[in-house]
Amino acid sequence: MNVDILKPLIKAYDAAPQQYHATAYWQSYEKRLMDQVASIDVNQLRSGRYPILTPFGFHDTCYHIHPTWPWYKQVFVKFIRKYLGRDEWVLPYLARLHDLRELAYHHCELVGRQRNAKPVQEFDTTDVGSPTDYFRIGHSRYTVRMLSYYLRYCFVESHVRFRGDEVIVELGSGSGFQVEVLKKLYPGLTILCFDLPVQLFLCESYLEQVLGREGIVSAAETLHWKDLSGIQPGKVHFLGNWMHPMLRELPHDLFWNAASFGEMEPEIVRNYLGDVQDQASWIYLLQARMGKEVRGKHAVHQPTTFADYDRMLSRQTLQEEQDAWQAHRRLSESGGYFEAICSRSDLLADQEIAAKP
Repeated sequence: MNVDILKPLIKAYDAAPQQYHATAYWQSYEKRLMDQVASIDVNQLRSGRYPILTPFGFHDTCYHIHPTWPWYKQVFVKFIRKYLGRDEWVLPYLARLHDLRELAYHHCELVGRQRNAKPVQEFDTTDVGSPTDYFRIGHSRYTVRMLSYYLRYCFVESHVRFRGDEVIVELGSGSGFQVEVLKKLYPGLTILCFDLPVQLFLCESYLEQVLGREGIVSAAETLHWKDLSGIQPGKVHFLGNWMHPMLRELPHDLFWNAASFGEMEPEIVRNYLGDVQDQASWIYLLQARMGKEVRGKHAVHQPTTFADYDRMLSRQTLQEEQDAWQAHRRLSESGGYFEAICSRSDLLADQEIAAKP
């Protein structure tokens, strides 16, 4: 991969205030990521070839390997994947891999109808990055992982009711899969992706192939921005997480964070939310309900819990929260995850006044 853009990104990141540097949870990953990124083949991002990419979403496989797993668990999964992965009898209840995929698809189909979202049939998954969990149902192609991102969209759609020209901010875009789903369903969306340097670089590399060069504004360009007046409607923009304070001057329709707040300490989360809660009409969160683990190599010093988010978003009103699900199972790691959506309190008051006869 051409990593020339990474050098100035990392230089700007190093010069940023400490609060924008990788938290304890990510520090052990960052150096390893930086050491390996030049050798990564963008055409294999989703193939499972690079386990180090798993923590921020780059895996579209039936049997993925997380780098934090103990060695014996990794060996076992590799054995299953190599020798038994294609043998349908290894699944319980006489299920086949195809059955699980159909269940995931129909789960999404039902939730889409319930939430009055765009039908799952309107979304087609690209094969960029060589996903191994890649299948066709009807006229569209999917992975179970991408279907899970469609479910998150359905939850948000039932409240926001997208027109298709909204401005959306995602902090911690990771793989960019959520952006792909949203842009496939609503091509006119303007999206701003904020992340750490290496993650941002990989996300841009992937989405450039998915959306085309003409559909993105590179971090190489935004790196020199002093404000957000250069936003181009309908495009996906890539910005370093240290540029997040610029959002204090940008009214936007939706702020989105899935999982990464749980990997930060509460004071860091409070800082990020302080940038957006007066400017975002809606805020979507998918987080560990009781926070991430506080022990182990990959842990936080202090967990950020549901109660913390409730206190931090004092100028937002909670509209709905529920247990979070992937297309094929409940998100049960770290004691379970929730997804929630809030709306700005003054916006809600204005809507109530307008609705009165």
